[in-house]
Amino acid sequence: MISTKISSGLYGGRALLLPPQTITRAVSSKVRLAIFNKLEVDGKVVVDLFAGGGTLGFEALSHGAKAVIFVDISSAAIKAIRQNATSLAVLSSVEIIKDDAMRFILKNNTSYDIVFLDPPYEEFSNDLVKCASNLVQLGGILVISCSKRFNLRIPQKFKVLHQKDYGDTKIAYLQKI
Repeated sequence: MISTKISSGLYGGRALLLPPQTITRAVSSKVRLAIFNKLEVDGKVVVDLFAGGGTLGFEALSHGAKAVIFVDISSAAIKAIRQNATSLAVLSSVEIIKDDAMRFILKNNTSYDIVFLDPPYEEFSNDLVKCASNLVQLGGILVISCSKRFNLRIPQKFKVLHQKDYGDTKIAYLQKI
């Protein structure tokens, strides 16, 4: 397995194991730092869809998130998340779910403070954004990572707080209103 480091916060500099990049695409350290400079996660409950090695979720915990639910279908990703949670001693603050993200979204009736949507570019669609938006509570934030070439449609009852491109990656922060 390859690794990266948590960018900042309580666990800043700590190593995270990642599944092979053929399975997932990790968000770069530069982009994670930018996300958490814009986002207030202290005390929030966060969902990390298409979690991969969990870099966004563990970064959220590092910045004070109350709890993180990691969702990924890959056994290698789930193994990496479990190992990372153990090495950071945060198992009591995480829930690790091995499931297809869309299936998780469709069967879930809970809403959350912050939802990270960072699927493989080839799986990204506006239908996925619309479905994921149902997980966000009123006033909550949907953070989307997609190709900058993708024409992102904003779901009803959401407003764009911020959007920026980092290389080929577009990061959009949508708030439920």
